[in-house]
Amino acid sequence: MLNRVSQIVHVDFSCEWRGGQQQLWLLAHELRQRGCEQTLVAPEGAVAQRFAGAGFRVLAPGTRAARQHAQTAAIVHAHEGHAHSWMLRAAHGGAARQVLSRRVAFAIRSPFSRWKYRRLDRVLAVSRFVAAQVQATGLAPARIAVVPDGIALHDLPDPAVARPRVRARSGIEADARWLVCLGALTPEKGVADAIAALARMPADCRLVLPGRGPLQPQLHRQAAALACAARVHFVTDSAFTPAEWVAAGDVVLMPSHEEGFGSAALLAMALERPVVASQAGGIPEVIEDGVTGLLVPVGATAALAEAGLRLLREPALASRLVAAAQARLRERFTVERMAEATLAAYDG
Repeated sequence: MLNRVSQIVHVDFSCEWRGGQQQLWLLAHELRQRGCEQTLVAPEGAVAQRFAGAGFRVLAPGTRAARQHAQTAAIVHAHEGHAHSWMLRAAHGGAARQVLSRRVAFAIRSPFSRWKYRRLDRVLAVSRFVAAQVQATGLAPARIAVVPDGIALHDLPDPAVARPRVRARSGIEADARWLVCLGALTPEKGVADAIAALARMPADCRLVLPGRGPLQPQLHRQAAALACAARVHFVTDSAFTPAEWVAAGDVVLMPSHEEGFGSAALLAMALERPVVASQAGGIPEVIEDGVTGLLVPVGATAALAEAGLRLLREPALASRLVAAAQARLRERFTVERMAEATLAAYDG
């Protein structure tokens, strides 16, 4: 059991707040409620500022204090690749268990990366798909635990309140049907497929894109070329949270080309919105086709459009999928279950 001072040191060097940082945030708060003492090692930026504002001890990675905490902790838990490298150096020679959360879906190919994985005491893979990639590095299966993402149901907006408020401010026509795609505007999220699907759908359908990323100019050009630019809404302010945009939608699209898990699906499930997703990576471990959502092949824009329209046109089907998704969420994907699985992996 964990029993040292400064028991858990989390490490995250991310420059922006995305799904992995949200999961760290949820985990840290849940572990704090369970009495765990935690420190975050992070460079100056959004992650460090938010954690410090919530009362967590935050240390810069270049400081002696950060290295000392890594040496004396029971657990040093890295949450992304740069943090993994820092942990291997800073915790070397200490007694801490070195743990890495892996959420991304790309293969671990380089010999050096594989060597880094074999140095770890424990890898928390977000899905069985990701666990198989980790096992391919040569890390013993006993050192790999599948710990799915979780969601804090009590932190979510009331859809009945959020939906009219977001729609009223959006500037989108009141009678439009919304398809929301939360993915970052990066190649692996497949947002271009969502735009191509929209071009096949009726004129009253709108695609709402709250994400940001380097592909935005290219996606603007694609929408113009497909004569649907007026129906694609790139969110340009941060007045609303991702959860509020989901609550305002009619259908959530996840057209990812690579996906370790698909935590956006959890938001949709919790906020009673039906999901159409690709079969990429770990998504089928979250969305069961025809039971808790609809799945389509990766890159199949016609199938994506057809499935989205089916949910818009068949409210009974959408309601059945939403009800099953909510039951699945409460059974498998709460933040409490995620924290319990993480603690079990720490002690295992």
